[in-house]
Amino acid sequence: MNMIIKTSEEIYLLEEKLTKVRIDKENWLVYYLDERTKEKWVKEYPYSEMHAGGPPQLRKIEKFPWE
Repeated sequence: MNMIIKTSEEIYLLEEKLTKVRIDKENWLVYYLDERTKEKWVKEYPYSEMHAGGPPQLRKIEKFPWE
């Protein structure tokens, strides 16, 4: 699978179309499902060296960790 990552305003536009599936508060992750396409996404904060983890990104994933 090619890595697809959305950043900045793209995140907010895509999030409006996604269904929140699970929140991992310990690792600052939010898992989403696109009900139309069945695509799975994770919202993460990959820049731990920055305040509050820096800007978020949405990354398309093949499956959820609990699958």
